Amino acid sequence: MTDKFKKINEDKNIQGSEYKKNLTTGSGMWALWDYEAYKDVDDYEKWEPLFCEDEDIIKQIEKKSLVPIYIFEDGCRAFTLKMNRELTEREQKYSCVRSEEYLFYSNGKAVLSGIDHIDAGVTEDEAMIFDLPKGYYSVSVYLLSWDEEPGAYLENGDISPNALSDFVILLKSNADTDKTYRQRINTFSEDD
Repeated sequence: MTDKFKKINEDKNIQGSEYKKNLTTGSGMWALWDYEAYKDVDDYEKWEPLFCEDEDIIKQIEKKSLVPIYIFEDGCRAFTLKMNRELTEREQKYSCVRSEEYLFYSNGKAVLSGIDHIDAGVTEDEAMIFDLPKGYYSVSVYLLSWDEEPGAYLENGDISPNALSDFVILLKSNADTDKTYRQRINTFSEDD
């Protein structure tokens, strides 16, 4: 089971790592989640009491084992995950909204997927799965207006392979646990 977890920072001389992947959800929400916290979730009956109702999801956020990426839409979106890095100049130019920081605790393995894919048997086909050293992380989520960048689409109308992601997620290690962090289910808005 542990083979699927990639090393997020194999070279200690590198300041951070970066991953990009398209991820789908049929539940209107994606999430960064701690694998260890949900390793016993292996069917809908175990999933439902944790993630079906908003108040249940908020409890998971408060436990620091889940960060929601919630825009009230199903579908496939491109995600870039960065560890101890900043937005590039290009990403900054097309960033339209940034979340307040969430606090996340990793037990050593983390997953980014649609919330409907939170399951002990999650696979690389449906998620970004990686080793994340134990500890607290501050997490910021950026929504980009990637399609406004010239060249985002090819002449045939397809999305360019060089297009920016819909979302960029920044994880920063050694988070200050005394600070106040966002605990809302809605990633960007004050309305839940």
